[in-house]
Amino acid sequence: MSVKSIFMTTIMIILCWMTPSAIALTLPPIPIEPIYFEPPIVNASDEIKHLNCVALDNNIRYLHPYRYSYKPGFYQDDANKIATALITVDSLPVIGTIPVIGEWIGFTYLAYSSLVEEKEQRRMLQVEQQIAMLQQVKSEKHCFE
Repeated sequence: MSVKSIFMTTIMIILCWMTPSAIALTLPPIPIEPIYFEPPIVNASDEIKHLNCVALDNNIRYLHPYRYSYKPGFYQDDANKIATALITVDSLPVIGTIPVIGEWIGFTYLAYSSLVEEKEQRRMLQVEQQIAMLQQVKSEKHCFE
């Protein structure tokens, strides 16, 4: 045997001897929230159950404008284009050495835009659930007949 193989064998034995055979992972004591938003299930209240078919129709009709997002998409929003341009221009080697402020402004605006988009998606989902609940009550009352 060569000196190198003896040395490697000795290192492997030492490493195997030092590491425990079973490592138990303990969960942190804090509750872990889910990563993605889980919308609550909307149940009909007694007040809504006592509405007549016309009132249910009116409530659904009044909720329809809130089903849509009036925020422009990422590629249609000119402010997103400007923020992306600020990040790109500040990361160029020649211009990027002077100010770093534009890059931070760009990243900040893109993060803000993303948060607004998430809030908008949650709002629209809640309105959709409210409309679905009203339509369920409407079908239970046989308003379609």
